[in-house]
Amino acid sequence: MKRLVVMGIVLLTLSLLFVHPVQARSVNVNYHGAAEILKRGSGPIWLNFTLTNIFNRSMDVEISVPYSDSYSEKFVPSESFRMKPHDVENVSIIITPQKGVEREEIDLVVSFNIYEVDEVHPVETQEKHITILLINPAWFIQPIISALNLEDDWIWQFVITVLFWLSIGLLTVFVIAPIIRKITEKTKTQVDDIIWHVVRLPIIILLFLYGFVAAADLLPIGAKYLSLINKAYELTLISVITYLTYKIFHDLMIYEGKKLAEKTENELDDILVPVMEKIGDIIILIAGLLWFLSAMEIDITIFLAGLGGLGLIIGLASQDALSNFFAGMHILMDHPFSIGDYIKLEGINTVYRIEKVGVRSTQAYDVFNHELVIIPNKMLANDKIINMMKPDEMGKVKFTVGVSYGVDVDKVLSIVEDVVESHPEIVKRGDRRPAVRLANFGESSLEILVIAWIPNIMDQWRVAHELRIAMYNKFREEGIEIPFPQLDVHIKDMPQP
Repeated sequence: MKRLVVMGIVLLTLSLLFVHPVQARSVNVNYHGAAEILKRGSGPIWLNFTLTNIFNRSMDVEISVPYSDSYSEKFVPSESFRMKPHDVENVSIIITPQKGVEREEIDLVVSFNIYEVDEVHPVETQEKHITILLINPAWFIQPIISALNLEDDWIWQFVITVLFWLSIGLLTVFVIAPIIRKITEKTKTQVDDIIWHVVRLPIIILLFLYGFVAAADLLPIGAKYLSLINKAYELTLISVITYLTYKIFHDLMIYEGKKLAEKTENELDDILVPVMEKIGDIIILIAGLLWFLSAMEIDITIFLAGLGGLGLIIGLASQDALSNFFAGMHILMDHPFSIGDYIKLEGINTVYRIEKVGVRSTQAYDVFNHELVIIPNKMLANDKIINMMKPDEMGKVKFTVGVSYGVDVDKVLSIVEDVVESHPEIVKRGDRRPAVRLANFGESSLEILVIAWIPNIMDQWRVAHELRIAMYNKFREEGIEIPFPQLDVHIKDMPQP
């Protein structure tokens, strides 16, 4: 039992050592008023407090409020005083808004610093937070209000504000808008016409909405409802700005980009403009949504983190698509071929005609097999491409023909030259004249090499066919043998049975 008592005393002692002592309040401060104050006009605002010294000794009190250009302050009876034991003091702070303030929300922090008598550092500081919403007619309406002596008449202030903004809206619709439209119609460029067509209606809507909000501020309703009205206007403003950004991006930037792309021969801009259009749509939509959520005081940190994680997941899941995309950009910038070019790929025995270069793949027509082939851009970027249309569209016919050993070589060369020269499509000028050469001594024949140029490379197979037929017929007429491979076997000693 004694052990339990000792352990209890030890635990109680340790708990007292680690628990911070609670500082006793020396002066109680009570605020007599609302935490949110809506003030119209430039009249003073009285903030009333009651201070009670609960100590048995005197205490010094010092009151302070933040400095601001929007208001001036006055302390009644004073901003610093001494309180006797158990003394009660009534204090007022008079906040007077400065003239010319249209609308401002003030987060007023009233600090009460409590000191021991003749001490420098306070033993206690108490703060009271008060929100003051200052509302007055717009600066350009205030002279009318002052001239008619209507500073304290909210009904007429409201009516004058509504009539003013209604007049501005009607003036914009029936006077300013037609003048601007006529000016834009006379200019040579269509940029100003597009801009005015896009912004005309949103500007008019925002003008009327702003007039409504400015007039609603003057109504005798609470700050809570005014905050809701202004929040609705802010969200509408964000939506309209997002819509304007989207329309200007589409109707102006993308429209002009497509027009410029049509004038250029490079396919890069034809591909980039649609890509930029899709990327721009996503960026504008996400930015507008995040701005809207932030205005609704929703923490968008989790959305940004989610977008980052989503981007990482999408990036990992679409590695092939991204590699094909960047390969497509590389092809368009490097420009190894154009639409309509005939190409060959290393290790593939066929000819492709390029039909379309896309972001992810390239469409090509297989000439030999009569098939439309979709080739991933990554494959084209990493493979060896033979462009048959570069440096020009001329093609080369090149093949060998064999004749028997023992024939008159000069006669054979002359026959082959005559056949090649007589073909109407063979080029016979400059350094591209046809060439006929004895290329090799083969195992069964003498190999004659034929090299000839033709205007269109896609005719090479047909021209080579026609030349071979003509040579075959000419060799038959001249009695020149075209040998076939053969093997002679000589047996020196025949085994006896």
